[in-house]
Amino acid sequence: MKRWLCSILCLSMVAGLAAVEVKASKETDINENQIMIMSAQAPVTETATVETSKTEVPLPSLPVFIGNFTVKDENAFQTAFNMADKTWTITGYVGNKSATMIYIPEKINGIKVSAVADKVFEGCPYLKHVVFMADVEIQGSSLFFQGQQGGSISYAAARPEIWGKANGKAAAFAAGAGLVFHPLEGSNQVSSKKAAGLTKATITWSAVNGASSYNVYRKSGKGQYALRSSISAGVSFTDTGLKAGTTYKYKVTPVFTTPDGETIEGYASKEVSVAMVPAKLKGVRAKGVKGGVQVRWKRNKNVSGYQVYMKVHVKGFKTKFNRVKTIKKNKITGYRQKMAVRGMKYSFKVRSFKNMKGKKIFGPFVTVSAKAK
Repeated sequence: MKRWLCSILCLSMVAGLAAVEVKASKETDINENQIMIMSAQAPVTETATVETSKTEVPLPSLPVFIGNFTVKDENAFQTAFNMADKTWTITGYVGNKSATMIYIPEKINGIKVSAVADKVFEGCPYLKHVVFMADVEIQGSSLFFQGQQGGSISYAAARPEIWGKANGKAAAFAAGAGLVFHPLEGSNQVSSKKAAGLTKATITWSAVNGASSYNVYRKSGKGQYALRSSISAGVSFTDTGLKAGTTYKYKVTPVFTTPDGETIEGYASKEVSVAMVPAKLKGVRAKGVKGGVQVRWKRNKNVSGYQVYMKVHVKGFKTKFNRVKTIKKNKITGYRQKMAVRGMKYSFKVRSFKNMKGKKIFGPFVTVSAKAK
């Protein structure tokens, strides 16, 4: 009896579940039919609009603006070596990207720069001036920062002013890109004059149109050029405290000031040398006289004396100069070689000297020759 009641209950439960499934299936069919009908009734030209939240597209990060900043360092560039002409092409910039002024050097590690590749300064958004210290080729038309746009924020492209050789490649590039161009110049004349005391020298140069000042650079021996002075008025500079016996070299560059307060250094003048030694003797001459050869020169009142060297020209033999006289008074301006062989050629080297702090500082030799009578 119990088994029979259990069987009846199980059958009832199965029948109930089946009825629920059939009802659910019918409701699903009805819903699908309703969706199909609604879709068929909707006009074809109407579309549904889904609103989403607006988000700004982030801008790529830019370098921090730090005000006027100049880069004048050959190590700020990446280069590729051109085997054909043994020059560099600048292919990249690794200096401070916040720079407002960048100098393109004439040489890098002693090797000439001949070209600048496209896009080199595309990461420098604040560039206002680019200074070409040599007439180099500029490749491509996208050398500088091209601007950025992100959402409602945008940054304009960099349009720096170009400085370089008048009528050169940089000038042509600026004209083609619609950029302002300034011709760089340098002094075309430079000279030096040393003082008699051999401790100071004056450098003089020609004026450059538009220059606000001038930088004077100096080096001695095998050293490097270093800024000696900045001259804001005039076209000369007197260098003091020089060492007697030393040779100094100078060059001068003009400096231009832009309306925004930056300074541009122009092309350097030719190098001028000044040796802090007595001047070369003037009027040195030799002539044969009876029984010898007479040598004379003009007096230099700023020296302590003179030295005379002589050699005899003997056919078939190589002879050398030997010192024959040291004259310790600057008033004595001649030397006579006696007992010379008639018709034989004699050569003489004469120089002055100045006694300074227990040392003789010698001037350059002057050589003359004559045959004895």
